[in-house]
Amino acid sequence: VRTATHIITGEDDVRVDADQSYILERGLYTLGIPVQLLVFPKEGHGLQNNPWHGKIKVREELKWLEKYGHGLQ
Repeated sequence: VRTATHIITGEDDVRVDADQSYILERGLYTLGIPVQLLVFPKEGHGLQNNPWHGKIKVREELKWLEKYGHGLQ
């Protein structure tokens, strides 16, 4: 992976363990690749427990795309 990477996970995700996201984030950081990890507490894979988490997720995705999307609008 050489592309700036935005990772989102719920701390209680049973499909993709949050630890895998932490490992990926650390590896990308070590390689000097821009990376952001968002971990939502008490959430599973679908971020369905707290409606604010979905709003925060979209807000952060838009900020990430604005910074690294290279002209995407």
